Amino acid sequence: MTARERTAYPRFKSPIAERDLEDFYTPRVEDLQFLKDTITHAPVLRLNMMLLLKTFQSLGYFPDLNEIPVQIVQHIRITLKLPPETWPGYISDKTLYRHHEAVRAYLNVRGFNAQGRLLIEQAVSQAAQTMDDPADLINVGIEVLIQQRYELPAFSQFERLVGHIRTEVNEIIFQQVVGRLTGQVIAGGRNAAVEYCTKNFYCEVS
Repeated sequence: MTARERTAYPRFKSPIAERDLEDFYTPRVEDLQFLKDTITHAPVLRLNMMLLLKTFQSLGYFPDLNEIPVQIVQHIRITLKLPPETWPGYISDKTLYRHHEAVRAYLNVRGFNAQGRLLIEQAVSQAAQTMDDPADLINVGIEVLIQQRYELPAFSQFERLVGHIRTEVNEIIFQQVVGRLTGQVIAGGRNAAVEYCTKNFYCEVS
């Protein structure tokens, strides 16, 4: 498994500096207008929506509300002038998904879908011709999704997809190498093939 910390996959910093709270998690004038246009009552829903918006802007995906650091929750709650007992949470999943869609529309980003998966497959397949570190390949996928304004999938999903692509590419490269081997090398068995790969090509033999 690839350590998430070795990749560029966004995550909350710990601890969060006061400057970061101001720069990344303070609602802008247009954010407040979006909130006003979307939700006109229910303090908890106002807090939920702004948390979803500001964390998505920072991370590129929607974290579980329970995973959002208390510092961010308190900062946004105070900024919105909501009662101190207001705490984020949804009773209905339908409301949560509706808020997700509203944030995506406001930010002009697309949820991760089959087209986003295809973008990753194409970019990572090409990159895997010259690099092999899973963390580097995950970073390639992250970059292409951000450039094309797609929501990032969960890290575990990213890791599985990139691992599958990497294995496929390595198998293709290995088969290409085998096709070029001389009869003498083939007769020498797998160890000879590995030695030949090492000296003449990039490949991975599992």
